[in-house]
Amino acid sequence: MILLKRVLLSALLVPALAASGENERRFDLQWTIALDGVPAGAKEAVVWIALPQELPEQIVERIDVRTTWPWDFVADPDFGNRVARVSVAPCPSHIDIALEANVTRKSIDGSIVDPLDDRRRALLLREESLVSLSRRVRAIADSIGHSNRDRYDYVLDVMDYDKSTPGWGRGDTERACDIGKGNCTDFHSLFMSLSRARGVPALFEMGYPTRPEGESGRAGGYHCWAWFWSGDRRTAVDISEADRHPEKVDFFFGRLDADRITFSRGRDVRLPGMKGKPLNYLPSGAYAEVDGAPFDGVTQTLSYTVK
Repeated sequence: MILLKRVLLSALLVPALAASGENERRFDLQWTIALDGVPAGAKEAVVWIALPQELPEQIVERIDVRTTWPWDFVADPDFGNRVARVSVAPCPSHIDIALEANVTRKSIDGSIVDPLDDRRRALLLREESLVSLSRRVRAIADSIGHSNRDRYDYVLDVMDYDKSTPGWGRGDTERACDIGKGNCTDFHSLFMSLSRARGVPALFEMGYPTRPEGESGRAGGYHCWAWFWSGDRRTAVDISEADRHPEKVDFFFGRLDADRITFSRGRDVRLPGMKGKPLNYLPSGAYAEVDGAPFDGVTQTLSYTVK
């Protein structure tokens, strides 16, 4: 018998947007996580599945997890990412886990009130495995203008959205400085490094880009963006989209459309119970370990309708 656990989250508990929030999308999501090629004789697989996150700009009304295996909800201790953790023992060679959710996403026009305590501020200023605060990064940060818009414009000027050179997508600030090419992960890692080098807290956010007409059976296709703090307010940037759509350069400094869903936040993410090293970032699909070792044979397929 399939184990079904439903979670209803009250929108009344979500703080109001500082932005206008006039534009919004309601998504009915269905997605599947699959593990293929689990080695014969494996004793246990553990799968941590990224979920739509409850945020002031994103209301999660329902999450269903359908699987024959035991599971629970857990959250990482640093960024608070809520994930579904599924334990599979003994292990078949193929594992499927199905999920559904209802999510309302609001557009953002301006900053959002989100005070930082000392712990969060330190977290969002730290050097991370690929979000460098090297001497070179600090020198660049000192050489350009000191405003957040200056850093946004600098990344836009020196980076090209280009996935032709191997190594893109890891969010490696030093690589971004070396070759000036990459995807959304690389753009926003450089922005975060330059911000943190100037003492400005910055946060990485990972999710899916969406289409107003919906999609069926899509595999992969993540998108990411970043936030910076000024006092008690956080402001969004989507620099890679600004690079791809030059007519929206001003829009994507301080604004986000509602055609996206946040599934995780942060870098060097530690998940409860994991044996491997912290994750460079929590993928918008899932992370798995088989007998305590990271397992690469994870795929996901996503479908959604827009109301």
